[in-house]
Amino acid sequence: MSHPVLSQLDREVVESILQMGEGFVLDFSDRTFAEFFSDFGVVIDDHRYRVDGSSKARRLRVFLRSAETPLLARVLAALLERRLLKSPDGITHQELERFRAIIERLRQGDPRANGSRCTSTSITEVTRRALFDDLSDISWHGRLQEPEFLERICDHSNTHHRAAIDGAWQHRIRNWDWDDNWVFYDSDLDLLACPDDFLLKLLCETVHPAVRPDPAAARELVACVNAHLSVDGWELVEGPSVSGKPTFVARRRPSGTVPLPEIQEPADVLSDDYVRELSDKCDARLGSGDLDGAVTVARTLLEAILSELEVRLSGAKGNHKGDLPKQFKQVAKLLRMDDQRPDLDDRFKDVIRGLVMIANGLAPLRNKMSDGHARERKPAPHHARVVVNAAKTVCAFLVESYSYQSAKGLFRDVPPATKGAMA
Repeated sequence: MSHPVLSQLDREVVESILQMGEGFVLDFSDRTFAEFFSDFGVVIDDHRYRVDGSSKARRLRVFLRSAETPLLARVLAALLERRLLKSPDGITHQELERFRAIIERLRQGDPRANGSRCTSTSITEVTRRALFDDLSDISWHGRLQEPEFLERICDHSNTHHRAAIDGAWQHRIRNWDWDDNWVFYDSDLDLLACPDDFLLKLLCETVHPAVRPDPAAARELVACVNAHLSVDGWELVEGPSVSGKPTFVARRRPSGTVPLPEIQEPADVLSDDYVRELSDKCDARLGSGDLDGAVTVARTLLEAILSELEVRLSGAKGNHKGDLPKQFKQVAKLLRMDDQRPDLDDRFKDVIRGLVMIANGLAPLRNKMSDGHARERKPAPHHARVVVNAAKTVCAFLVESYSYQSAKGLFRDVPPATKGAMA
């Protein structure tokens, strides 16, 4: 397999977003840096990565020029995820788009097409026209002037995009002789037939807080847009916040995944941001084709739910040392779902045993199929999907059982826990 070659501009963007100045990489310590790479089966402390020096930035540079394409794509995606979760401020829109384009290019296995864009048009003309009909009822450019909006999303090296921006200045600002919804049918932008990525970029920008500052209005518009995009397998989801307000990013809509139950009350186990984040990551990684990552996150989601329930039911988290089946059995017992209970119906006992078997099955899968260890085999899409769905099904059942019994007052002797396992 050929090794990827990042252009000088690619490397500058990567180093800027990963904050690689003065030998550092993001907020990593030497220990956490090694742990991060160990999840991908990489020993970043190995001498081969120290040929240019021992700092984290120097080792990462060696990795960037020596890693094979699929691995590099996964590592860069995880590093970007860490940056956006921990310190999203300071990233320009252009840098973020460039970084994502690099990852997408590497995932597609073409290291030479530097800066290439996705040319797929999976969003049909029927969907696009329906979208434009709904968007024609609002101000698509929000509080910005139309040319200013286009400046934020257009490729300035593209003569057609440049012509569209110039036309907006001339005919919407100076002369005001174009229709309000000209943008949807402009021949230079060609939104009816342009690649998906440009259309999705425009849609995300219409709900950016700089364009539409009211979060409620932005979410209402996203719901309208998603009603159309979902038909063709796309959706807008919340990304990193800017000044406390949500931004939105486009992603492939996961096919055939089990959703977690809706949150019923603020104290609901499923209301925890970390749980929702893990659930979204499962779907996002399935949708992006990162099947190894989906398997890893599915197990982490189940572990997080079990840990939170154990704290709520016993007042403390047990020391299970990563033994998922052992932790599951302990929580099942606390939930009064022990299959040895004489008062339980035999058919329900079979259900409990089935849940235990799922937990038992998820544990070794992380070693064999996930990106948490050097894997033995790559999961097929239907394998990864059944793992994610199984984990979510078990999580939903445990949480709903806990909520039902709590409402019945069946956990009267539970020690108080001041903080949940995920606080």
